[in-house]
Amino acid sequence: MAIAKAGGLSVDELAERLSRVCTLMGAGELEEAARAAGAADLVAAVLAALRGDEPMARAVLERRLDTLDDRMAAAGFGIVTGATKGLPTLPGNSPGHPVVHRWTCPAAHPCELLASAESHPEAPVCAMTGRPFVYDRVRQ
Repeated sequence: MAIAKAGGLSVDELAERLSRVCTLMGAGELEEAARAAGAADLVAAVLAALRGDEPMARAVLERRLDTLDDRMAAAGFGIVTGATKGLPTLPGNSPGHPVVHRWTCPAAHPCELLASAESHPEAPVCAMTGRPFVYDRVRQ
């Protein structure tokens, strides 16, 4: 049973969000993506709070995580801490900012063949050029 704090996330929900941050940091993906999304300051503040370098009230931490998710989603990376994502991965899709992750033809004059990056973790190889498809992220 989750212990809820009035007006905020339950202890379990906050812990889940923070575990997503931890997982993405451990994978080496969050800081670079956050820089690209203009959210490096938020990641730094959250990490400082978690390390105990800068005390932060729980409500402030929750708002920072919300803002981080908003910026990452707006930049096309998807929600990175919110519970609407199953497993924490970058790039991701979010309900508010749907993003399609795909592989596209690498030819100078590309054909219309596309492959889902979710279905194909490795880039397919183009039969005409012999080169791997190119990763692309498109907001719908």
